[in-house]
Amino acid sequence: MAYLRGFFRLASSALIIVGTALAVVATSWIPIELRQIRLSGWIFTLGARMVMFTLGLRFVCTDPQRVAQHHGFIFSNHVSFFDTLVMAHAVPVRFIAKAEVKHWPFIGWIARATGTLFVEREDRVQRATVRQAVGENIQTQQYPPIVVFPEGTRNPLDTLLPFRYGVFDIALQTGMPYLLCAIHYERTESMTWHSRNESLMTTVRRIVLQDPSRVWLIPLELVQPQPDDSPQDLAYQAREIVGTALVKVRAEG
Repeated sequence: MAYLRGFFRLASSALIIVGTALAVVATSWIPIELRQIRLSGWIFTLGARMVMFTLGLRFVCTDPQRVAQHHGFIFSNHVSFFDTLVMAHAVPVRFIAKAEVKHWPFIGWIARATGTLFVEREDRVQRATVRQAVGENIQTQQYPPIVVFPEGTRNPLDTLLPFRYGVFDIALQTGMPYLLCAIHYERTESMTWHSRNESLMTTVRRIVLQDPSRVWLIPLELVQPQPDDSPQDLAYQAREIVGTALVKVRAEG
């Protein structure tokens, strides 16, 4: 029975992802907006909700309106490649992602069509250019918010990786507020990629075969950077706040 359910989840999710990608690309040129967000963005959010429901992931948000109404940056920990679906569940958002994502089939299509900003992480000159572009973008368009994972990569452990301070420098230079959030999966061991040596199919198999579970999105502090702040201190403080929230939700979960 578990394998039959797993097959149904895998097939249904694949169809939803393909359908969402095609619908997002097809509507990305249509200038229709609902609550200041283009139609293609809402289609992405609908697809994210459908995939999570199909996989048995129950979305729990302690204050969804804080996410839905926020203008500016959202900074969160990074546990799984499902984090993008979790962040988009409450409201359409934009992302900053590594450059290779835009070449991925279907996922890359959605990313490009929904306004994702791509970063060449290995190129120092390119990173400086991207910082400037992100700063100009967020000043021009504060909504929908831009989601950034300051750890820079997925972290399958219960501890947080150091937060990179580049995005905090952008927030400081632009004076843009950022909302800190914490993501926690009830079954973290099932939802994350355990190592670079693990195949994608091994990870997918584990996800589709797991029992229904919850995933929390917890809005935390809203931070308004001040001129005398340092990006390094802001990054450290943000990591402490997110880490404390994760300890609390694990204890209560």
